[in-house]
Amino acid sequence: MINVVILAYDGCWGMGVFSATDFFRIVALLEQHLGVGQSYSIQVLSVDGADVSAASGHLIRPDGVLADAKNCDLIVIPPIEGIRLAQGFEPAPETLKWLTERKRQGARVLAMTTGVCYVAAAGLLEHRLIAAHWAFTRQLKQRYPDHDFIAHQSFLHSEGIWSTGTLGGGFDALLEMLAQDRGDHFAQLCATHLLVAAPERLSPILPGHRNHQDAAIFKVQDWIETHHAEAITIAAMGREAGLTERTLKRRFQLATGLSPNVYLQRVRIDKAKKLLLTSGLSVKAIAYEVGYENVSFFVRLFKSHVGQTPAQWRKVAD
Repeated sequence: MINVVILAYDGCWGMGVFSATDFFRIVALLEQHLGVGQSYSIQVLSVDGADVSAASGHLIRPDGVLADAKNCDLIVIPPIEGIRLAQGFEPAPETLKWLTERKRQGARVLAMTTGVCYVAAAGLLEHRLIAAHWAFTRQLKQRYPDHDFIAHQSFLHSEGIWSTGTLGGGFDALLEMLAQDRGDHFAQLCATHLLVAAPERLSPILPGHRNHQDAAIFKVQDWIETHHAEAITIAAMGREAGLTERTLKRRFQLATGLSPNVYLQRVRIDKAKKLLLTSGLSVKAIAYEVGYENVSFFVRLFKSHVGQTPAQWRKVAD
């Protein structure tokens, strides 16, 4: 059983707390549907176990006291309301001590947007790149000068800590961790059941390829993920980034660890997986939907990346 602790504290955004609890509820329902054992145990905890007042003023009733959670595999830190951060909010020392001890014992951490102030205050990612809400990166940098904050549409991962720039990035990070824990099939199935977007519009599950700080390459990655079904060329990518083709190839490889074309292939395959799960479209139709007119080429490419043909992958997923 993987033990998950979701931190509740005065001024936190309730949607951060409950987006995490609801994510793992979806996981539990899927596990029940598939007839497999439950993987995650979820607790919402506060420093003293007392009710906390969310940013909206509504009360959150925790399951218990934070200090009692000794065996913890994942810690989720929801965002703090921005106005409170601007007014000088500082995480409680006892919470920082608990967080540091659990991280030392190997717990993973997900800090959502402004919730990264806990990670920074604990000194857990000094001189590392940290994703944060775009409106507060400068303020966080001033308060924690040994940390490097960047606005980000999704998440960054470093040393077992996931930081996000948006609430949606929290789902992306949780899906990456779910893929680590339960495998790609299950993570893709969970992604398609999230009520955040149509399956084909969800962010791809491509671990490790956005942990960089090249804004031009981020822009190209976002553009690829939006236009993946089109006839994309290196020249078109370069125009989008304002880079020559040679510079684009070099910087893309340096930033992501992949060539632009391989990244495009992985995005298309990820989108195809979601369509295989959620639609009755034929493999030929799916190939066309994700940008391949030659179905034979698509099947060979899918198998080279996944180890199975699309039809085989769909059957296993069923």
